Amino acid sequence: MYMIASLDCRFKTNQKNIENVLQHYGLRKIQSSLYAGDLSNGERKDLSEYISEITRENDSVLIIPICENCYAKKQTAGREIKFKNDLYRVY
Repeated sequence: MYMIASLDCRFKTNQKNIENVLQHYGLRKIQSSLYAGDLSNGERKDLSEYISEITRENDSVLIIPICENCYAKKQTAGREIKFKNDLYRVY
């Protein structure tokens, strides 16, 4: 299932840690604090648990599952965002 993850961190160091975790799970950066990718339900659960452990008091991470039908209807304006599955997961 496709996922959109948005983050808002008070400190750059923790933001970088969270971004590294999102990228480790195969999500790719599509805007400054917005990530998208395809995860299984188990991976999404693991990601949510791990993110909960490393977030600090004023940090916020929002993970939204999106069905394939809805994701296929996405529209972009301005700069083209390529949604190819060109990243590899590292385990």
